[in-house]
Amino acid sequence: MAKRIVLALTILTLAAGGAFAQVSIGLGGNFAVSADLVKNSIQEINSTTTTPGGGFYAFFDATYLEVDVGMLFGSTNTVLEGPGAPPAPNASYDGPNVTILTLSLYGKLPISLGSFTLFPMLGIQGDIGLSAKQDDAEVPSDQLADYFNRFWIKLGVGADFNLSEQLYLRPSILYGINFGTKKINEQKGSDVTTFCQGLDIRVALGFRF
Repeated sequence: MAKRIVLALTILTLAAGGAFAQVSIGLGGNFAVSADLVKNSIQEINSTTTTPGGGFYAFFDATYLEVDVGMLFGSTNTVLEGPGAPPAPNASYDGPNVTILTLSLYGKLPISLGSFTLFPMLGIQGDIGLSAKQDDAEVPSDQLADYFNRFWIKLGVGADFNLSEQLYLRPSILYGINFGTKKINEQKGSDVTTFCQGLDIRVALGFRF
């Protein structure tokens, strides 16, 4: 459902954006890292799965709205802690290499500061796991990728630095939380709690029409 909402909002924004605001497009790269903390109070196991990675994205900007479509490539690592953690009280192991499609919609409020424009951002992002490859995985790659289908709420700040009348450089940083994946939530019980968060650092080159 979250993916359908993001897609619908993206289509509506692309259709309506040019009608009420100056529009621009751009292409950039990003570094992203997410951390999923799972606590099991009965088994006395805490697990933290981090997924650092990098990728690229394209954006469409309509002054107060930004729509992003991107690809993210990363690898996962899980650390288990607590007396119930197998095979030892503290253990870590590498997970799959993943490829994720990202679809995002942000509201933004531009604030002109003379030589550049600053804007706070707030929005949503949908992650669609395209592939997850691990040699010793117990589940097929396509099913493993489903563990990376996530819905985020993100906030942050960005800035536009003019390089010319039409070209500008856009750095931005975003912090987000998500509500876990469908696959993970299906396995949760009353004794399990989760907290999932992430950080994106991005730099893009934009072009105004």
